[in-house]
Amino acid sequence: MVADAFKTFSLRKRPQTATAKRAPLGSYARGESGLKTIQKLLFLTVVTLPLFLLAGCWSSIELNDRSFARMMLIDKAKEGIELTLAFPLPNRLIPGQSGGTGEQTGKPYTFISKKGRDIGEAYRKIQADLSRSITFGQTSVIVLGNGLAKEGMMQVFDFLQREPRIHINASIYLTPGKAQELMVVPSIFERFPVDILVDYSKAHVTLNTTVKDCLVAFYHGGDIILPSLTFETKTLPTEMENPQKWMGTGGAGIFRQGKLVASLSTYEMRGAMWVMGQMRNAEVSVKSSTDGKYVDYMVNQTRTKITPSISGDQVMIKIKVEADASLITSDSDVDLLDPAQQHKLEQGISDLVEKRMAKAVERAKATGADVFRFGEYIDWYEPRQWRRIAPQWRDLYRKVTVSYDAHVTIKRLGTVKEPLRIQNSNSSEANR
Repeated sequence: MVADAFKTFSLRKRPQTATAKRAPLGSYARGESGLKTIQKLLFLTVVTLPLFLLAGCWSSIELNDRSFARMMLIDKAKEGIELTLAFPLPNRLIPGQSGGTGEQTGKPYTFISKKGRDIGEAYRKIQADLSRSITFGQTSVIVLGNGLAKEGMMQVFDFLQREPRIHINASIYLTPGKAQELMVVPSIFERFPVDILVDYSKAHVTLNTTVKDCLVAFYHGGDIILPSLTFETKTLPTEMENPQKWMGTGGAGIFRQGKLVASLSTYEMRGAMWVMGQMRNAEVSVKSSTDGKYVDYMVNQTRTKITPSISGDQVMIKIKVEADASLITSDSDVDLLDPAQQHKLEQGISDLVEKRMAKAVERAKATGADVFRFGEYIDWYEPRQWRRIAPQWRDLYRKVTVSYDAHVTIKRLGTVKEPLRIQNSNSSEANR
């Protein structure tokens, strides 16, 4: 009976156990690929979703209702500040015509000036007289008058740092008199006077100091150097009008704690460009060691490095400059292919560069204005030492020892190796 029972139990159907089915080959890879696709779709959705919220223009003011101030002229006035804004005139911007219609004549730009207690008040007065809303989104140049610069620029840059529409890369210039002198400058090569100043900065014919540079300088004590403009009356042969004021680049102004304290000549300003690494092209003439006549070179590809070192209270600054030179013209009989003569010419160019830098630095040290930001270099390289000497930096700055190391390499001599000479006609005929 027991055997029959065991046989009956064994013949019963055993219950099925839950076993996982083996996934077909490649299903895992397809699942991972699908997950990546979903992640990409989610990412694109998150990125593009904010774009649907930007329906319409970014501002409720249409372009036709705006007036773009491209340049600011700021002068000192009895009431406080005299602000002048330069605007392009849309109704006179049709190419080939001086006006929007046949009856309109005149320049395609205008200047509007108002006086106020500060820049904000003068700005509001200008806005009150305009039918369009003023915007500083295209302001690329700011010009300061000499009187305002001597009094101090704190309120000017307080306005600039609070106005969000002014670009921090806008260039800043200084004038020897009033900034309004620029209003009568003829725009011959460019359509707008502001474009002339913008090109000065792009071509590096003078220092390029921006709003950002000034804001950083004010954060570190207010010492800055600004390029200066020059004005002279000239009679232009191509113009039928009376003698006009011609604008050009000059030296630079040295500011100490936000106030103009001294000026640099054009020669010294060029030396400052070497120190600040802003020099792009410089024409240098050196005397030949053979006959004393001049050889002219164009120096470019400049590289400047400033390295500080501190020993106790003695601060030393090393300015190293490397550059390439190309021959422009030679009035000397020197053999330009002779390595010894070429080395002498390279040394002569390097000595001239060092003299220019030394002239600018000594001029700045005499005023006590750290316009070349030596203190910031010490802070970058030796932060602990800087925290120690920072309180007496004004006194230590005048005693800073500065060394110069300029190395100019002559790279290109041209295809003509000897200067052009007129041969003697008699000797030429004799050789026939």
